[in-house]
Amino acid sequence: MVTRFPLIPAVVTLVAALCSSLAFASTEEARRLLNEGRAAQALNVLEKHLEGSPQDAEARFLRGLALSRTGRRDQAIEVFANLTRDYPQLPEPYNNLAVIYAQQGDYEKARDALEAALATHPSYATAHENLGDIYAALASASYNRALMLDENNPSARQKLKLMERLGASLPATRPNLTATERSDSTPAQPSDDAPASAGATTPTETATPAPASSAPAAAPAPTSTAERATRERISAAVYDWAQAWQNQQVDAYLDAYAPDFDPAGGLSRSAWEAQRRERVRSPERIVVRVRDPDIQIVDSDRARVTFQQEYESDSYSDVTTKVLDLRRIGDRWLILRETTR
Repeated sequence: MVTRFPLIPAVVTLVAALCSSLAFASTEEARRLLNEGRAAQALNVLEKHLEGSPQDAEARFLRGLALSRTGRRDQAIEVFANLTRDYPQLPEPYNNLAVIYAQQGDYEKARDALEAALATHPSYATAHENLGDIYAALASASYNRALMLDENNPSARQKLKLMERLGASLPATRPNLTATERSDSTPAQPSDDAPASAGATTPTETATPAPASSAPAAAPAPTSTAERATRERISAAVYDWAQAWQNQQVDAYLDAYAPDFDPAGGLSRSAWEAQRRERVRSPERIVVRVRDPDIQIVDSDRARVTFQQEYESDSYSDVTTKVLDLRRIGDRWLILRETTR
């Protein structure tokens, strides 16, 4: 006869505490990797953790962030959309859905997602700010269309200039909404406990409309779904590069360059990286704007993006024409050559 001894309460409590500690360690490691710009590594940690804890809301939320930062935005949308269904009281998944929709230029969907976030949590300051940016972008687009139909319309021209002074995005750019990195099993608390910015290195850092990075827009009328998807991936690659630079996330910035990237000026790759690390980290603040991008797809693995680059820091500013030659490596578009005209 085999005697079965039940686990005593103290042992059960210890096991539960140990499992909770391991789960916390996984999410904290993933969060650290995301803050360091190592989204792919964070995604690996989260995928392994979710195999054993598929309903962990925090891990699912961080997975959505990691997918978005590695350019897999369709999958990120699915993650955040599922979270809104499973945890409708949480505003952060709605907000991050809006961020991705805005990056794709779908301002109406972004607006709807932000309004849903505010319906669940009316004092969510980040969503209010983002919704203002979306309305500003929609207004700019409407004023611009009015001028295209009637270029002699002084009222529309004046209003468009006002939006430009406010930092609103024109059709060739997109608003830099503030994503959130925090999620838990209860709704976010207002004010002092507001969610952090997606690109932030500190919990209180947020983006504002004026210094926002402007990201490439899709070229007019792609001829196929495949080409449209390719342009979106290229656009996302340039956007993420500019955003990492502006947020001074050096590892993520350097990760945007191909292994065989050829630095200008005859520098070796190691010397160039050391130089860029110093120049990206040194300023108190950096603002990078990408204006009027032109995406040219050379072939299935190569593309060229030409745009006007506006750079500002606390000690220097300039406006140049930048050309990025990109090459597709796996599912990513990486910078092969960078030149200034």
